[in-house]
Amino acid sequence: MPRPASEPSTLPETLRGFDDDALAELFRARPDLVTPLPSDIAQLASRSTTRSSVARILERLDRVGLATMEALVVLPRPVSVTAVRALLGLSDARLRGVLAELRALALVWGPRSALEFPVVLTDLLAPYPGGLGPPADDPALADERQVAKLLDDAGPDSRAVAERLAAGSPVGIVSDADRAVTVESARTPVERLRARGLLTAVDPRTVLLPREVGLFLRGGRLYPGDDLNPPALEGTSRDPAMIDRAAAGTTLETVRRIEQLLDAWGADPPPVLRAGGLGVRDLRRIAGALEIDEPNAALLLETAFSAGLVAVGEEDSWLPTPAYDTWLALDTAHRWARVATAWLNSPRVPALVGSRDERERLRPALSAEIERSAAPGVRRLVLSALAEAEPGTAPSTEAVAAWVRWRRPRRVTAFVEQLLTWTQTEAATLGLTGLGALAAQGRALLDGEEPAADVLAPLLPEPVDHVLLQADLTAVAPGPLRPELARALAGMADAESHGGATVYRFSASSVRRALDAGRTAAELHDILARHSATPVPQPLSYLVDDVARRHGHLRAGTATAYLRCDDEAALDALLADRRTAALGLRRLAPTVVLSRQPLRTLVDELRALGFSPVPETPDGALMLTETRVGRTAEIPQRASVSGPRAPEPDVLAAAVRAVRAGDRARASRPAGATVGQLRRTPSGEAVDVLRAALAGGWSVWMGYVDQQGGARDRIVDPVRIDGGWLTAYDHAAGEARTFALHRITGAAPVD
Repeated sequence: MPRPASEPSTLPETLRGFDDDALAELFRARPDLVTPLPSDIAQLASRSTTRSSVARILERLDRVGLATMEALVVLPRPVSVTAVRALLGLSDARLRGVLAELRALALVWGPRSALEFPVVLTDLLAPYPGGLGPPADDPALADERQVAKLLDDAGPDSRAVAERLAAGSPVGIVSDADRAVTVESARTPVERLRARGLLTAVDPRTVLLPREVGLFLRGGRLYPGDDLNPPALEGTSRDPAMIDRAAAGTTLETVRRIEQLLDAWGADPPPVLRAGGLGVRDLRRIAGALEIDEPNAALLLETAFSAGLVAVGEEDSWLPTPAYDTWLALDTAHRWARVATAWLNSPRVPALVGSRDERERLRPALSAEIERSAAPGVRRLVLSALAEAEPGTAPSTEAVAAWVRWRRPRRVTAFVEQLLTWTQTEAATLGLTGLGALAAQGRALLDGEEPAADVLAPLLPEPVDHVLLQADLTAVAPGPLRPELARALAGMADAESHGGATVYRFSASSVRRALDAGRTAAELHDILARHSATPVPQPLSYLVDDVARRHGHLRAGTATAYLRCDDEAALDALLADRRTAALGLRRLAPTVVLSRQPLRTLVDELRALGFSPVPETPDGALMLTETRVGRTAEIPQRASVSGPRAPEPDVLAAAVRAVRAGDRARASRPAGATVGQLRRTPSGEAVDVLRAALAGGWSVWMGYVDQQGGARDRIVDPVRIDGGWLTAYDHAAGEARTFALHRITGAAPVD
């Protein structure tokens, strides 16, 4: 950022000295300054010193930046760079860099001998900036030698009390602060300090250590030197390649479990609670199905929800969205990157699921009650901390927390402390870290979804298109299967174990499930033959044929329910079986048997007894129970970080142009013009000015009357004049607009 020969003394002058890149960077760092867009530099300067805007940017300062602002408040005016350096104990180069950053944020301006800052800063850092009390009423305490003499007179025990107050809060609680004391009558260490003016009584129970005494006891420094240095991120060292492999394996499990979860919900969606969210029983059920604990199940649910893969569908139930089908079409690396990015940017805190609110009510999963605006920023800070550690280093939870406290001292609350721990646990569960250290894909996630997917892809095993069929009716997948094969195999077999090699088991019920879904025996044989690296074992072929031969032989319908079968002997055997007594079977005809049980119960009970009935429609057609694939009607839009977001680069550039133009207009108003009303000129003269500006490529200050009769002057760049209309770029609006020539009241060059 170029500087004039003499430092500007006011904030507007300082901002006018910013080049366009510096001004755009200010808008990017403080997006609240461009919402709405200020009309000129003066308004920008005014807005940047408001309480709300300064409070926001203070939360983004690190320990040394905040200490510098505290030093400005503590020191008597005018504040010089030399005084700040002495109070903080920083080197010239380091203080120069800190002040340059604060100047770029419009928090500090003015010459080196008289630094200025927003007046509201004093209130924001009150009551005890830097942990120091207010200045003493006695001007003699400004002399360090006088303070040293009084402390010596008070005695070592009194000095120890003062040192404790100087090291922490300057406030002390006593029993009789209102009792008048003299040097002769003082009995306790506190009274001896009060008698010498080294403590000030605020009320009957409170005393304050004056600022001058606190600084003397701190050695003239606002903070100890180590306080202003970022804490080390030391920890256990691991092989980076091992870390990446461990985390990559976790990403596979994350993707598999989310797919398993949403496939289950597509077939059998759980209901939405009346107050919103997911019931405890449904959460427990999905945790059991995924073979994980409930907190991890909640994490996967909330991550899928944040990624827009699940939402409230028809009949107030939780269903996958159309975005889930798009997600399924991606490769594993991009699937993981999509959900990991959603987790990183989501304001939802899965660890709050199952906790109790202020009214002692449980917070359910997928409810609005677990959103916290601080979550995205904290997650990025934690990943940044892990990324700053040496590659392969797994810092402890406390080391990461200390690093975050130093980076954002005004943002760390008791809840944020919890969130720091939760974030590290969630990052490990989702596969951003491995063995406690940040993996390559976790590091890349800070740069975006695509970089993370590109880094993860080489770490994942190539999907395979075959399995190893074995005579014990199992199939071993020697790696992650291609999506189409994985779904086909899941339809005809049950997964027994997961990991590097997934084991599937075929059974009569699993084969019947595939036949119920509409597959034929021939299709099942074809799938097995095409994707088996070994010949299909005879027992498996026999199993498929045997289940297919009996499948549909016995048919069920509603009477309440009936059974019919062309084989009378089969019905005879069924009626003679004592296990079917509870079904209340009664023969209606040689080939028809009635039951008092509902159709679904009848079919399930008979299948449990080893029979294979298939439901049929009223016209006698087979009622195949193809797995339901429920979806919501549309893809929901998920909110992420709350509050002002950094504008896009083109928006920043337009904002800079508009503010510059407004400032030029204020400084370059032609003679006779007043604020809000340009001097009227004849229509032909105004058009001539606009044509000249169009040819010369310069800006015009133009008066215009809108359709409501409101007069306003604005800065425009003419683009075209045609058919009674002017097309021009309106700097205030940040876009091209059209203006009727007959409504233009005047025009003059800006410069």
